Amino acid sequence: MNRIEAQQGAAVRDPYRDQLESPVERVIVPTKRRLKPRDLLGDAPVIRVLAVRDFKVKYKQSMLGPLWLVFQPLALLAAFLVAFRGLADVESSGVPYAVFALVGLAVWSFFQAAMTIGTASLITNVNYVRFTPCPRQAFPIAAVIASVPAFGVTAAGALVSAAATGVLSPRVGLLPLAFLWLAVLTLGIVAISSSLAVRYRDMISALPFLLQVGLFFAPIGYSLASLSPTLRVIVDLNPLTGVIEATRWIMLSGYDPSFEPLAFALVETVLVAAIGWRVFSRLETTMADVI
Repeated sequence: MNRIEAQQGAAVRDPYRDQLESPVERVIVPTKRRLKPRDLLGDAPVIRVLAVRDFKVKYKQSMLGPLWLVFQPLALLAAFLVAFRGLADVESSGVPYAVFALVGLAVWSFFQAAMTIGTASLITNVNYVRFTPCPRQAFPIAAVIASVPAFGVTAAGALVSAAATGVLSPRVGLLPLAFLWLAVLTLGIVAISSSLAVRYRDMISALPFLLQVGLFFAPIGYSLASLSPTLRVIVDLNPLTGVIEATRWIMLSGYDPSFEPLAFALVETVLVAAIGWRVFSRLETTMADVI
């Protein structure tokens, strides 16, 4: 009887014992992407703290402090008055030139500040990136938020000037939509530049030159109507051109925007935002190793 039971027990093998006895090979591969859009909601407290810190650090130990927010656009406006209005006699579509240029400077001031802080945001926070679980997407987003005063101060000056000269548009209530458009476009570009700067530090060195050149490839101090057909095509393809045209239409009464750059900018904003998210989320997994 015992012999029969032993034979039956040998015939029925334990599947769990077979799994333990058989060799197991596990292949661990690095994840290509781990960020999800819903993660941004949970990162809001971190983003808020970093944005306040970035704004304070930018003007810390500065003699003028936040007054640079006023001085920089005024200095550019003075340069535009001499170069474009005084020497080139550029038309401003029937709008006082100072108001016309201030609206463009409001868009550019925000973009320039966000690019300057945002591109270097990961590199300047290298210890957080390497040694803490701090969400890395919070750094470029906080840099963009910290640049909002650059837009607000210049835009307020443009609004006061437009109201004083009688060209303030009743569409001015749509200004937050124009700023939202600008913020999405800027954030997409900053996401690309900041993630690439981790691997290629040349981005930091080339950025001031690129911003200086870009200042003249956006219709900040001149109107699109004053350009030759070839230059008009190049400037129209700049996504900031559409944002500037939309902002001027919103803020200035009697201003007729060009619809081609508006259409180009809308399409480019969607593409830049999608590409920026994909590039950043793809490179984020290896930032601690290559920074």
